[in-house]
Amino acid sequence: MKRHVLQTILPAILLVAAVFIIGAGCTGPADGQSTFWPDIDGDGYGDAFVGNGTIYDDDNFPDGYVTNRGDCDDTNAAINPGATEIPDNNVDENCNDLFGITIYKDSDNDGFGDPNAGNVFEINFGDPAPNGMVYNNADCDDTNALINPKADEIVGNDIDDNCDGYVDFMEYYTDADGDGYGAGSALPPPAVGVHNNLDCDDTNAEVYPYAVEVENGIDDDCDGITDELF
Repeated sequence: MKRHVLQTILPAILLVAAVFIIGAGCTGPADGQSTFWPDIDGDGYGDAFVGNGTIYDDDNFPDGYVTNRGDCDDTNAAINPGATEIPDNNVDENCNDLFGITIYKDSDNDGFGDPNAGNVFEINFGDPAPNGMVYNNADCDDTNALINPKADEIVGNDIDDNCDGYVDFMEYYTDADGDGYGAGSALPPPAVGVHNNLDCDDTNAEVYPYAVEVENGIDDDCDGITDELF
């Protein structure tokens, strides 16, 4: 009986299994066919989020279908894997999950960048700036670490130390959260504080001009926009 099973039933089981395996491997396009994806925006790239695509004959397929995928926004023809990345607009034009951002040289290492020395990098949200560079371009003299928007104005040196556009003009503002940025109206003399009133939330030391924006529902960098890239 055991020998009968081995000689008849077992080969039959193996044959059925082989049929299923071979059949499963033949579900792709046949000769003269290809897998197509919808290209709604007509930019030549198929929708990256449409399942496994649809098989059609190479010489007989619907309009608006292409044999490639990867378009991360198939409603906008300017966004596709072949597009040119446009910096500083919070859009991933070339669908590589990175964003073009202008980052500025900080030669004096004071945390503020030279507005005339920017380069575009493709980065992820929240990535630190490359060494020697920062996300802001707020420095009015990137050769002197004592001159920047957080610096104290020194009266009598004929220099705009705090980059506010005024030379030797000094007022004090309250810096309640200790982040180096003040808020409110100028304090009457005699007074102590900081020489700027740029802070949009003087109760939160993590919120101040030129801070790196974080996805938290807060305008971290005081630019009037919440949760933008940078």
